Amino acid sequence: MPFVTKNPAHYLKALAEDSAEALHIGLFFSRSISEQQAVDLIKLAKAIQQSTRTIRCLWLRFRDGDESICAALQAFGDELAGDVSIQSLVVEGKAGPAEIECLAGFFRNSKLRGLQFRRTDIDASASAILRPLFVGSDTLNVLDLSQNSKLGDVFVEDMLTALSEGETSIETLSIGECDIDAADDNDETIERISATSVELMARYVSRSKSLSSVTLRLLNLDDIGIGELANVLKRQDCSVRRLDLGGNFGNNGIKILAEALKTNQSIKTITLGCHKNLNDVGAQELLRVSDPFAYTTHANKKTEWDSVKKSNHSLQSVYILDRPSVTVSNELITKLRSISSLQPHQTLQTKAWHHIEKHIEDLSHMEIDNKYVPEVMSFVQKRGELNGLFETIRSSNSLKIFENPSPERARLSDQMDRIQKENAILKRLLKAERERSQSLRNENYSVRKTVEMKFGKKCPSWNSCKQLWLEVVDLMKEPIW
Repeated sequence: MPFVTKNPAHYLKALAEDSAEALHIGLFFSRSISEQQAVDLIKLAKAIQQSTRTIRCLWLRFRDGDESICAALQAFGDELAGDVSIQSLVVEGKAGPAEIECLAGFFRNSKLRGLQFRRTDIDASASAILRPLFVGSDTLNVLDLSQNSKLGDVFVEDMLTALSEGETSIETLSIGECDIDAADDNDETIERISATSVELMARYVSRSKSLSSVTLRLLNLDDIGIGELANVLKRQDCSVRRLDLGGNFGNNGIKILAEALKTNQSIKTITLGCHKNLNDVGAQELLRVSDPFAYTTHANKKTEWDSVKKSNHSLQSVYILDRPSVTVSNELITKLRSISSLQPHQTLQTKAWHHIEKHIEDLSHMEIDNKYVPEVMSFVQKRGELNGLFETIRSSNSLKIFENPSPERARLSDQMDRIQKENAILKRLLKAERERSQSLRNENYSVRKTVEMKFGKKCPSWNSCKQLWLEVVDLMKEPIW
């Protein structure tokens, strides 16, 4: 619990110091306030205005005050008008529209970064007082309305409209009703936020590009409301990284949420407070979103690989709060809390290696492009060391893997294929030319033989003349000494 005091003068000395360290100021208002305390409260406001120190948080806690507190608070708020040193304001306890109105001057010109109303009684009438802050602030990025009893639909609608009109860059939005765990819908002192406002919240989340953390703990947040939020989470431009939901939903709502998480790429942490039956069936749906190997039997290696690629790689933790309606096993709760501690790309690598290690004897179903094979081999060596690399090389798909290990090799291979085709054509032409030459030789031999036979029959002394001529030729070949 933060330190709070009824004595405003407690902080005067610290505010007068020349220090760069930020201060926390906590004030407690209860029953009535003395004249001296009222004077000290004004002194405190002036000291805050004059001090060079930054006020990290101004915490105002209220409990059953009277009119004297409102009067002193009014003077305190007027004196703080225009102050820019207070970074965040927390209003806690029995504070209603009257107390908020006392701070109207401060809200109009402040440079608050964070605003929290915690367990208060603010209602629709407070929205008009806060509207200047919601519309005109260029610094407000945290808005926490946790465990309030009288927010109601009107306040929520006015607030979301003002934030949208001013294009306020809210990064953290928390809206919650009090006693949601008790689920007493008959308590007339609590003004519940309806399903219509839940739909408005989903629309605001879809329009906001700055939201990174959303907390909604509402009794009327049911399966339909989860569906509205799921439609937002499916969008590629969703920026929400942390989601905290509490309401009247169970297994069915969780299944709707799990389906949306399959395509979400931003959410890292989810906290769920379910007031309907949630058992292992719903929890397994959540786990399968990120773990394609959990509680799933795949038809073949290809479907398993497709599940790995389509699984969520950004989700790191899912916390299921303990509720009477929650009967999830401790094993599943532990697994959901520690899904991953890595960045999305590293998470995908871990899943990919788990799949490759199971099917390293044949990776053809992964349809790896040749140009990525060197990277795949390097990945296998890093994850599985040399044994994994050797198993991949010895696998049935090794010839295909090393067929074209690089784009340059593929280019040279194509060139060699063209040369081989040209050589085949030349071989066929050469063979045909040889056959034609042989045919001509045979034809010449036949003609010569015919001529010889023809002239040999007409001349009786042909053979003698031929023999004589051969002897003359041999004689001419002999050297002359």
